[in-house]
Amino acid sequence: MAKILAKFTPEAARFPSTFLFAGTPISARTATGRLRASTISYRKNIRNLTDDELAALREAFTRLYEMRASDDRSYQYIAGVHGFPTPVYCAHGDPLFTVWHRPYMLMLEKSLQEQVPGVTIPYWDWTSEITQQEGMPRAYTDETDPSGNPNPLLKANIEFPGSQFTETFRDPGPLSTFRRLVGPVRRAQRVNSTYTSYSTALENPHNAIHGWVGGVMGIVSYAAYDPIFWAHHCNIDRLFAEWQAAHPNITPNDMIWTAQLTPFGVTTADIWDIRRLGYDYLTAEAQPIVPADEKFGDSPIVGFALGAIEPEFEKAELEFQNLMHPRSSFEVRVFFNQPDANASTPMEGNDNYAGSLFLFGHGECQGEEGHCAPDRGPIDEFDIRRPSHVQPFSAYVDVTEAIRSLGGSLEVTVKLVAVDTKGNPITNPGTDFDAIALITT
Repeated sequence: MAKILAKFTPEAARFPSTFLFAGTPISARTATGRLRASTISYRKNIRNLTDDELAALREAFTRLYEMRASDDRSYQYIAGVHGFPTPVYCAHGDPLFTVWHRPYMLMLEKSLQEQVPGVTIPYWDWTSEITQQEGMPRAYTDETDPSGNPNPLLKANIEFPGSQFTETFRDPGPLSTFRRLVGPVRRAQRVNSTYTSYSTALENPHNAIHGWVGGVMGIVSYAAYDPIFWAHHCNIDRLFAEWQAAHPNITPNDMIWTAQLTPFGVTTADIWDIRRLGYDYLTAEAQPIVPADEKFGDSPIVGFALGAIEPEFEKAELEFQNLMHPRSSFEVRVFFNQPDANASTPMEGNDNYAGSLFLFGHGECQGEEGHCAPDRGPIDEFDIRRPSHVQPFSAYVDVTEAIRSLGGSLEVTVKLVAVDTKGNPITNPGTDFDAIALITT
């Protein structure tokens, strides 16, 4: 996917030169459709990160902390873009509130990924029941990591000259605050039919979280120095993305659509579609740790906990991530909570049948050695040749009705049954994938 360097203008002088958009600018209002790019990164609920993912996140933050504040990739530099040291760029009490923070989040995420590839900013869903019971996630409150080292997500230094504080601190409020925010957030997601009214409605609970965490999070000019700021605003961006998906034909007025988001050198139109920017959100996920020949075997390959899914979702999809192109065409039938399903299991009238993925085989390679290597790609930014036609991709099965039919079930297991074009069972279909994810919008 093409990468577009953020435009450099005098107002963008503080913008890191390493920040790249993983997509093309959106210059027309019609260019807001959801893309199916194979290079999408997924932001996840902080409470759903694996131990390795959390360790990688902490390592990335630690490396940014260690950089000199004058380095435009450092944590000190990026945190300072929001507030002090002046000028204060952030948009609050302003229609640009939701759109301004989107490139700001990417600014940090790209720097984190430069240090630890694959890291994404997780979101803190402060409307969830577990937050109502426990408050902040332990990833941000534990004093140390599992190895006994100081937890870099607990606090950070504030190093600019003249700062009122030398490090971040918090002063949390009562847990009852979270229960009072659920209703306003859900109404904001459903009721508002214009971008401006939505952004205004979402900013109020956003402000409540800043105030609840307290300490520097309750001060605009210092808030971004607290590591939990990013998980909070990642959740704001997630809610915004869900509202966009529910209102695909709504865009802001011309003044907001073409507004420059200082100091990033991009407009609202440029950052409207998150998949063009190279990321999306997962509401429930699982990583099947099984060999390729067992993913289509006798046992369910993965289970999902459905407690994180918002009841108002409009669409649910099962995503096959980094799927390898097969040589022969075949079908993958998906069954929920039916571990004994096989090629003979009925689909019609079967509530456990969730849908099918049909794969179009590419046949035998017709080129010389290396022609069909999936990792073949451009050798530099000026190489305009297409990547390999068998490059891994993401494929999707709409499972909306199947998820809804589960009723009050809190868990679902997934059984995959591979059959050829005649419906005969296939034990080894000649393909593989990294993981599957359940995505709701």
